[in-house]
Parts: sequence; C-alpha cells; structure tokens
Amino acid sequence: MSAAEIADNRWETSASKPPITSAAGISMLILMSGFGLFFVWILVGSVQGMIMPKTEGLAGEYKNLNQQQGSGEAEAPAAVE
Repeated sequence: MSAAEIADNRWETSASKPPITSAAGISMLILMSGFGLFFVWILVGSVQGMIMPKTEGLAGEYKNLNQQQGSGEAEAPAAVE
C-alpha cells in the first residue's frame, strides 16, 4: 500500500464516524428524534381514529348547546326610564 492509499483510508474512516460529540451533532440527534416522535404521534393518532368509535365531537356539542341551557332566549330586562 502506498502512503496516499493509507492516508485516504484514514480519511474515509474518520469521515464515516458521525459527529455526535459536537453541539451540531447533538442538535441533529435531537432534531431527528423530534421528527421521529412526531411521526409516531401521527401514526398512533391515525390508528386510534380507525379503531375508536366515532363521536359527534365539538359540532355535536354546539348543536345541543341551546337544548342544555333551556330555550336559549332570555327575557329582555325592563326598560328603565
């Protein structure tokens, strides 16, 4: 092996190691972990949406809001002269 090949192999070995000891490397690991957790959160929510029974949600709650409070129309206060 020539000296150039040995130097090239050393460079390739050091270049293939991830920079996990620097601030940039740590921030990349945190960022990729965040993306992974977000993906898992979306996946779990999708599976829950397929399995869980359908509920009316907020639209149904607002539709029945007036029925829960009574007629929904309060009497106007008497005019004070």
